[in-house]
Amino acid sequence: MEVDWKSVMKPYPKRRIVLPNGEEMIVYSQTKDEIEQVAEAIMSNIKYHKDLFDLVTSEIITELYLWRENRPMWGCPPESHFNLVGKVGGEIVGCSNGALRDPKTGCSLHTITMKRGLQIGAYLWPCKLEHYFDVLGIERLEASAESAIGGRKLFATYGFTPQPFPEKKSHFGTQLQVMTREQWERIKPGKLVGERI
Repeated sequence: MEVDWKSVMKPYPKRRIVLPNGEEMIVYSQTKDEIEQVAEAIMSNIKYHKDLFDLVTSEIITELYLWRENRPMWGCPPESHFNLVGKVGGEIVGCSNGALRDPKTGCSLHTITMKRGLQIGAYLWPCKLEHYFDVLGIERLEASAESAIGGRKLFATYGFTPQPFPEKKSHFGTQLQVMTREQWERIKPGKLVGERI
């Protein structure tokens, strides 16, 4: 099926979120000309092994560079890749990327933060869900928890459900889980914070 990805892929409307320390984080869609800047900003996490931040960071950087070179990632077309960036005072404090398998099916990739203890990941994750369902218009999101903290803090509380076939794995080798538009509409009021700007 031929897809006009330029018409499908819309930018995320900027969102302002007040962090627990009172600072404002602005979440927006990264452009391709920011790839090197974002990769450089998250590079320090390569040496942070707790919760597999080193692995996740390596994969995000690889995905950014695949996007730069217009190469497919995990079976998804490069034109469908996006990365939401969180900035505080111009400093990158986190990002959350994804891609689409087709115009109605999302493939969630990663969320990573540069500052611990401020719930940055917990704020970026629903922004990514908003982007998938409300901006891009998907009906189904496929994802898998790469670390225990992801499974415990995000997947379980967000209502993702495992595939009926436990052997169905994601590209990370862990159990594939799914969120539908109906599930997103149910949890959105309690999870999505901040305001569009």
